[in-house]
Order: sequence, then C-alpha cells, then structure tokens
Amino acid sequence: MDDIVDIYIALKTNPSIEEDTKFQDYIRESAIELTSCTDYIYDFIFKMEQDLCYTFYSNEWIGICWRRSAVEAIKEMYQNTCFEEHFTDLDTEEIDDHIKAKGEYEGYIPQAQIPIGIPSSHWWWWYPETPTTREIANIQK
Repeated sequence: MDDIVDIYIALKTNPSIEEDTKFQDYIRESAIELTSCTDYIYDFIFKMEQDLCYTFYSNEWIGICWRRSAVEAIKEMYQNTCFEEHFTDLDTEEIDDHIKAKGEYEGYIPQAQIPIGIPSSHWWWWYPETPTTREIANIQK
C-alpha cells in the first residue's frame, strides 16, 4: 500500500505520468491484484481504526495519515477505470470520524513533514487545523 501513495503523489505532482504506458500497466496489474483481495483493504481500514484507539507516543499520526491517503489514493487512481466499481464502495466515513476524534488531541504534523504533492483534500495531514493558503500553494508544486 505504501507504493500506492508514492505513485499517487507522483501522479499529483506530474499528471502527464497518467499517459505513460508503464503507469497504465501498473494501474491494470495493481487493480487486478487489489480486486482479488478486497478483504485486505477492508482489514487495512479496520487496523487503522484499531490503531486510533491507542495512545500515540511517536510518529503514529504520520502513519495514520499515510494509510488514510493510501485508501483515498486507491479510490482516486482507479476512478474512471473498469475497476472503479471495486473501490467506490470503500466507506471512509467511520475512519474519518475516528481520525477527527483522535486528531483533536494527538493530531498535527509540522508542514515540513507533509509530503509535497498531498492534495489539500487529504485534510488529515493538517488536522486539527486546515492548510493555509501558503501551504496549499506548496502542495501544488
């Protein structure tokens, strides 16, 4: 799942990648793999929910943000493909509620630690705050 976020960020920072045949092959091959193990994705989300129940001592919040972005990346990257139907049903409302509850007292990542290319729609990276106009400009670079 980590590769998904890296590829997603590359795609956000350089949209022309989408036309590359290697990227198209990756989308096709990874979608086939992911659709054959959709239980893995639901378990991935469930594990995130469980992790949000524990006290954070180190970089756990960054890990939650990476994992939540992985789920969102799957939904976005396979949108408008023949595999879309397998991923549009990924329900993130409950995990987002857990992130908001936990983020009120254990959230926040310094701007320098937020990967360039993460779109502002991935609000959990800035939670409990929202990205400033300057941060949004940096995101889009």
